[in-house]
Amino acid sequence: MRILGIDYGDKKIGLAFGESEARLAIPLDVAPNIGEETIKIFAERAVADDIDLIVVGVPLSTGEHHDSNQLTKTRDFIDALRNAVEIPVEEQDESFTTADSIRLQEEEGATADEDALAAMLIIKSYFESI
Repeated sequence: MRILGIDYGDKKIGLAFGESEARLAIPLDVAPNIGEETIKIFAERAVADDIDLIVVGVPLSTGEHHDSNQLTKTRDFIDALRNAVEIPVEEQDESFTTADSIRLQEEEGATADEDALAAMLIIKSYFESI
């Protein structure tokens, strides 16, 4: 199954690709969050890239990077995305993915953007949960 992983943010959105059979997840890029147009772009990308599932990280733990308002915004984004695509859109806890993506950059020398790395970690977390 081909998966699009999304790390949602108010200004930018990290994207990653996953393949469930190989349990592979790779960071892709970062897209600007331009509101409703973003939903349309992702819906078109899901079709063009033959995506079977979209997994969006949700901030279930509050802290330095997340608050309950961000959870509401993320779930609103998920609802809009579900209405725009014909494939499943699932939530995955993204707690600590930002910190882990920064660690990957600093300790492992990862060169991808931290938001794309966070999206990759969301997919990996999804794999661990299924």
